[in-house]
Amino acid sequence: MDIRHKMADELEEQVEESLNMVVITTEQSSNIRKALKQKIFETVSTLRTLFAKLKDKDSRKTKENKQPN
Repeated sequence: MDIRHKMADELEEQVEESLNMVVITTEQSSNIRKALKQKIFETVSTLRTLFAKLKDKDSRKTKENKQPN
């Protein structure tokens, strides 16, 4: 694995850990209204989806760059 992929994997892991922390903190917060909690969960879900799309796009771009011209 080259350094670029290693850095990308580390970044992906850090993003996921951060999103998990938001979810855990939200779940444990008893003073947050139910509607606000739901909005936070939806936002985290959207962010996960967007990061997955970015990763997929980068993966496809990497494959295209490796193909001989």
